[in-house]
Amino acid sequence: MTVHYELPTAADFATLAGPHHPAITVYVSASPVVSERERAEIAVKSAFDEAFERLKGTEVSGTDIAAIRAERDRILGDQTLWGSLARSMAVFVSPGFSEVFVLPNRLDDAVHVGSHFTLGQLLRAPSQDQEAFALTLSANEWGLWHATPTERAVKLDVDAAFDKSLDDAINRDPSDDDKPRGGMHGDRGVQGDERKKGFFELYAKRVADAVRQELMHRDADEHVPLFVFAAEPLLSLFIDRVHNGRRIVGVAGAPDRLGAAEIDDAVREQLSSMNIAEADAALRGLTEGTAGRVERDLAAIGREAAEGQVEVLWFDFTKSVNGTLDRESGAIRFASGQGAGEQLDDGTHAGDLLPQLALLVMSKGGKVVTVRSDDLDGAVWSAPAMAELRFALA
Repeated sequence: MTVHYELPTAADFATLAGPHHPAITVYVSASPVVSERERAEIAVKSAFDEAFERLKGTEVSGTDIAAIRAERDRILGDQTLWGSLARSMAVFVSPGFSEVFVLPNRLDDAVHVGSHFTLGQLLRAPSQDQEAFALTLSANEWGLWHATPTERAVKLDVDAAFDKSLDDAINRDPSDDDKPRGGMHGDRGVQGDERKKGFFELYAKRVADAVRQELMHRDADEHVPLFVFAAEPLLSLFIDRVHNGRRIVGVAGAPDRLGAAEIDDAVREQLSSMNIAEADAALRGLTEGTAGRVERDLAAIGREAAEGQVEVLWFDFTKSVNGTLDRESGAIRFASGQGAGEQLDDGTHAGDLLPQLALLVMSKGGKVVTVRSDDLDGAVWSAPAMAELRFALA
């Protein structure tokens, strides 16, 4: 048994791809909180119980079933694994083979039994943004956080010279700034409101400058988004003062009582929403502006992927279309029932074509984006997959 705490690589997908008959795939949501670990253990055990029920009456031998049970027991008995969970697990088991991935993003509970592992949800982890910075900002304090694809959000150490609070900002030595110094407690009326607004503006500017400096040290290319947790007026004042290429998303609300677990949960939720919005916008731009470079037919996508013509493949990881894919020619043969069955008409075992296409696209330098059809506008999305081609169709 191999346990992975990093995002799956091309080599990992190569190991999992292809026939593994009989193959059991289990996805379960989990939690890094130790007190909630039992829920994930029960979910995995129940998923395997369901898988064994499905194997009854099939041509799978008792020897193979016993080998799968041994792999399951090895997983359930690994105390190191169960003590180091994240937000989800992906488990792949066949006779004499087991791979477990501990992942930071939330996956849907599911169990699949067939001749191939079901890799759609596993592809979701590396195909979506899973890294972000977060700023918690209030008058009392501010903090900068970092969530990575493999680690929960942690608070970063920042330069001790920066103002730590609103009071720090307004009571700094006046020679350091052209703003007036003083507290707000004696302010009254319109003049007091204007003075208070000026203090908040000063504080927002100071924090914006500090955050910009800190993030440039860590992410000079400005690739990683920043989520800002703050209440008004600080939320708007801060965002107005951050003028760069980084993606900034405001999250309204008081952040003072948020701990590391709550911040990580909120960041992952915001990342999910951002990924959906960006996929929807990209698909809208593709269908409205470059219709000649859009392909929706799976058989055509297979041929074009093999030729290296697919720039981006979007596919619904909650859907399955079974068949076989020739990686050299891109030729697709669909399983019986227009891809709903487990075998071709000649009895050949079939696997889910969508992740097979995704892996082929990735091997040719293309990009893969996993989506849920329910999250997207039906006017621009055609399930189960769409491809953006590098060149317009003739």
